[in-house]
Amino acid sequence: MGKDTKFRASGIAASQVLTALLVVFMTVLITLLPALCPTPFPPSPPRLFPLGDNPLAPDTAYAASETPKRNVLLLNSYHAGYRWSDDIIDGVRSVLLRPGNGNIDLHVEEMDTQRVTDPEYQDKLFEVYRQKFRQRPVDLVLCADDNAFTFMQKHVQALFPGVPVVFCGVNYLDDRCLTDCGLFTGVVEDYDLKATIETALRLRPQTKQIYWINDRSTTGRAIEKKMEETIPFFNDRIRFEALQDKTMPELLQTVQSLPDDSLVLFLIFNQDAAGRFFAYDESVSMIAEKSRVPLFGAWDFSLGHGIVGGMLTGGFSQGEAAAKLALRVLQGEKPSDIPVVREGVNRYMFDDTQLRRFGIDPVRLPAGSVIINQSYTDKKQILLLQSYDSGMDWTANMEAGIRAVFNDTDRYTLYLDYMDAKRNISPEYMHKTVPLFIEKYKNKHFDAVIVADDVAYHFALTYRKQLFADTPVVFCGVNGFEPADLAGQVNMTGVVEKVDFQQTIEMALRLHPRTERIVIVNDWSDTGIANRRQLEAILPDFGERVHFEFIGDVNMAEVQEKVAHLSSDSLVLLVTFNQDKSHSVFSYEESAELIARASSAPVYGCWDFYLGHGIVGGMVTSGYTQGETAAKLALRALNGERLEGVPVIRESPNRYMFDHRQLQRWQIDAARLPAGSVIVNKPESFYEKNQSIVFGASVLFAFLLYIIGTLQINIRRRRKAEETLRVFATIDELTGLFNRRSGMQFLQKHMEEAKRCRKELTVCFVDVNDLKRINDTFGHDEGDRLIKTVADLLQKSLRDSDVICRLGGDEFLLILPDCDLARAQKIWERVEESRRSINRIGLMPYAINFSHGFACYDPLEGLSPDELIKRADMEMYETKRALKAERALLP
Repeated sequence: MGKDTKFRASGIAASQVLTALLVVFMTVLITLLPALCPTPFPPSPPRLFPLGDNPLAPDTAYAASETPKRNVLLLNSYHAGYRWSDDIIDGVRSVLLRPGNGNIDLHVEEMDTQRVTDPEYQDKLFEVYRQKFRQRPVDLVLCADDNAFTFMQKHVQALFPGVPVVFCGVNYLDDRCLTDCGLFTGVVEDYDLKATIETALRLRPQTKQIYWINDRSTTGRAIEKKMEETIPFFNDRIRFEALQDKTMPELLQTVQSLPDDSLVLFLIFNQDAAGRFFAYDESVSMIAEKSRVPLFGAWDFSLGHGIVGGMLTGGFSQGEAAAKLALRVLQGEKPSDIPVVREGVNRYMFDDTQLRRFGIDPVRLPAGSVIINQSYTDKKQILLLQSYDSGMDWTANMEAGIRAVFNDTDRYTLYLDYMDAKRNISPEYMHKTVPLFIEKYKNKHFDAVIVADDVAYHFALTYRKQLFADTPVVFCGVNGFEPADLAGQVNMTGVVEKVDFQQTIEMALRLHPRTERIVIVNDWSDTGIANRRQLEAILPDFGERVHFEFIGDVNMAEVQEKVAHLSSDSLVLLVTFNQDKSHSVFSYEESAELIARASSAPVYGCWDFYLGHGIVGGMVTSGYTQGETAAKLALRALNGERLEGVPVIRESPNRYMFDHRQLQRWQIDAARLPAGSVIVNKPESFYEKNQSIVFGASVLFAFLLYIIGTLQINIRRRRKAEETLRVFATIDELTGLFNRRSGMQFLQKHMEEAKRCRKELTVCFVDVNDLKRINDTFGHDEGDRLIKTVADLLQKSLRDSDVICRLGGDEFLLILPDCDLARAQKIWERVEESRRSINRIGLMPYAINFSHGFACYDPLEGLSPDELIKRADMEMYETKRALKAERALLP
């Protein structure tokens, strides 16, 4: 008999004995039920925590190379904050600052020539740069876009004699302009208008007229020239009309009345005929919102802001390609020997939101198209963006309240994210974190967004048009709410966290009538500042009754010292103290315990997370009710109601709550508490109420309890051992995925189901590239980290119905039920996009690569699971050989 069978048999026998004993036990205990069942205090909402580690916290650091420093100047035509050039700079950094590419110091100069167009301005720039770089060596100049390129052509010998120049983002390059520039090479911004128009006409075959929108900037004039070269390809079937030299109101009025058999080609529109400037996303969003017909485009920074899509050019890929050329130059190649890159940096990209808006079937898109905002489920997608971290009781309680409303997992998917602003309050942290959240959500569609607490609330107010557009937004837990915040906001409402300091103070004074001084403990966080404003507004109401003293910009030890020597006529009001003067960080619970334990006077507070950690109580605000109320507002939006018609809930659902232990410590009579108060931690004194019953029952049941306890311990041990054996038999210890044995069982099951139900089935064999090299270079711990990262990447990219297992080593098997090869390819595109995203942000000190091969199951062939896997394995090796051959051809 095997170990599993033995454990099960033992467990069954023990359970039978336990059942018999419990029958006797319960028969006697039935008389005790009234005494054993006092009215319970409503349980606290459960704390809920997300699974998984933060993938953006790499555990390795890159040490600067000992090679000589190379100084690279990036001359940007435009200004910081302009999406196109920001993407170029990010692309450059992703290559030049990658570990292993040498000791490169990248310096960026913003020319700001889009907002300042005066010719004399560039002459001034020349003088500034001549002074600035006269004594600063530059090994290579990167120039982004036409103005920087033209500037360098004119001034390179005067500013940087003999220094090579690599350009990118140049719109219309005439090869003759490089004849006398042997130190120049680069990447042309070769946007493919012809491919975009051809695709638009395939998707909208009824089109007879195309209106194209463009401005008169330097870039706009170059685009106009390209457009004039493209139009003749379509003159025999399409009429073109330029919408130039118009003000924005005129343009909006025009697109509102376009005929159904037309479409719009949006090129660039940063300045209208009246001289008004627009951000890259502002103009296209305004036009797309008013347009009756689809907008197509040429640049990826317009995607997600109203265009359907097209063959798009991206700033990131421009900068990335230019930086790769720069590396070659820094490694010794002559720029004149490096051909200008004109192709290979564009790709078909589309927005599923706009496809659905205009009834365009994604199946008709070009093969290999990237689709953003695509959803693979009918469930409503809800984002909960928390200001703080998941370990806070307040955050967890708020999340629990929201989950209580969206508890139907068949209808709703709740995405959780945390800005962690309580433990990281420095401006530098938020400055670096906000771009991460912008990048994370810019191409993600949600049906509703809930933002919790002030930091997430202000993030949503600032970046909503860019990220969430008309998506319903509900806020909760906000202290510093002003009605003016919502001016210009649509489809947004929420619930304010109104802390009732006044009733808490008045109640405390009634319980302690001899109080002459109240010490208010409050830090200088954003929440603390908002709370202090609220307190300062009500303190005059207490007149001469009591003296108030604020302490906050001190160390925790000083707070403890202060409250430890308070006189008997004093009280403490704990507002918030999460970070002291020395930047030591404390959780709400920790700060309450440290302060209350040291205090010689009672401590009161206004939040439920302080209860049980030292405060007496107060008029308490609950995170659970905040989250629950906000979720109910979001539910109204999901049911079709516009939120601008729903008033903000300004009165928080607060209630009086107290801690029984603290009432006893400070000898406060519970009878003096406000009517309806809730008392937590109140002991249930069963012995005092039922002393004779306890005495008799203890003799009668002592032996039974001993046996029951012994059996229970034995059963738990056996079940734990059995569970451990089961886990080791099915789960891969390193990745947490199914192991080979379990994977083969799932494959056999799905093959049988596919044969029985005549469904399609595809498997994908995945092999991680370069694992041996990474083990040899970085060690086996890093190799294990790579395997776990790939496992997590694959798992997050699959559908809920798919199965993934680790076959062993660096090999994985994806089982894709009810999936043909075409759909499998789309799933793999998500995998590849995730891989590229991880590589772009540089999570690893190397690029993650893997090879894959598909095999489709045909029941008529009668393949076994091993044969099906072998077929996918063979295709994978063909892919890997092709990749190696391609690498061998690279210089």
